[in-house]
Amino acid sequence: MALGVRGSRFGSTEAIQIHLFLGFLVRFMFIVYGEHHDKTNVLKYTDVDYHVFTDAAYEVANEGSPFNRHTYRYTPFLAWMLLPNIYFNFMFGKLLFSFFDCVASKLMYQLLLRDGQSKATAVKCSFLWLYNPLVIGVSTRGSAEAVMAVLVLLTLYMLRLRLTLLSGFFLGLSVHFKLYSVIYTLPMYLSLTSHHHQDSVWRQFLPNYGKARLAIGAMISFFGMTGLGFFLYGEQYIEEAFLYHLSRTDTRHNFSIYFYLLYIGSDFHIPGLSIATFGPQLLLVIALGYKFSNRLDVPFAIFTQTVVFVTFNKVVTSQYFLWYLVLLPVIAPRLAMTWQKGVLLTILWVAAQVSWLLPAYLLEFHAINAFIPIWLESIAFFCCNVGILMAFISSYIAIPNIHHQNSRKNR
Repeated sequence: MALGVRGSRFGSTEAIQIHLFLGFLVRFMFIVYGEHHDKTNVLKYTDVDYHVFTDAAYEVANEGSPFNRHTYRYTPFLAWMLLPNIYFNFMFGKLLFSFFDCVASKLMYQLLLRDGQSKATAVKCSFLWLYNPLVIGVSTRGSAEAVMAVLVLLTLYMLRLRLTLLSGFFLGLSVHFKLYSVIYTLPMYLSLTSHHHQDSVWRQFLPNYGKARLAIGAMISFFGMTGLGFFLYGEQYIEEAFLYHLSRTDTRHNFSIYFYLLYIGSDFHIPGLSIATFGPQLLLVIALGYKFSNRLDVPFAIFTQTVVFVTFNKVVTSQYFLWYLVLLPVIAPRLAMTWQKGVLLTILWVAAQVSWLLPAYLLEFHAINAFIPIWLESIAFFCCNVGILMAFISSYIAIPNIHHQNSRKNR
């Protein structure tokens, strides 16, 4: 993208610190407004999930299981993180998530510097997250997506530093926190191939020292945290936090292109319908993960994988968009795209969501049968996302695979 910045006001070392402070201040103002809004309006600002998190923390505070709270289907340690909601103030979790938002922006800045970008470009790219209205709204309403964002960025940052054991450790934590990030394993693993550009396909999957360290780090953190959760809460934890998401069939209206098919299919009990939706999603995730598995292309690999995973998923909500938006600032300088085209694609993406929201609002708040319009809008939104992804792939500037030019082993 056209991200050049004249002058030095964005290029100083202090610039990112100033903007991190401003970004947190903006979020704090939204949190305070949200508290006032909730007290004076029927339609609440605070996300329903935030109340679920807080209720689960209340169960933990009373020496119970967070899964005693119906619909709590997350890692139990998220409820532990929000214990201050019970002991100190209900707003603590929102402040914590806002802080994680700022940490994510700083990690983006550091990643871009490691990628050879100037300080000015790194700061400006971080704005795509720090001042993004959707990101601000999601975190200040009480969604925990910022925690996942930090874990994913730490995974990439450690990989860029060639600290593969630590990279694997944070990868395992991210998979424990949300299962979808397991798809990042393929490009990360293949990126550690000693002679990527020379080896045949099957040889690229053979283990080496770096790959082993990545796998060991991931297994230590994932099985360690998951094992602790099982020790504390037993089979209820496995059922609610893992198995539920694998078998979940949500027939309520959402952005997914599959929602209406699953909605009408629920009356006919079609065997394997829910599982069949994974097919196109899985094939594309694997293809993109392999295509962009060079070390310097890994951020773009997991960006495209995440866009496909979300777009082709059987359940899609606004929070899911943050899963790939967190990677957009990191890949932005590698897109040969004018700012005008970038703005146009953004307008199309936002417009597709807004046009979906109108029939969804009529159904949700006025009980008007708008399932067909919602389904048609879901198809339009699906096509919009696929088109934007194709534009990104065609604009991406791949760096020649030089990361294995010397024969030393990966750390």
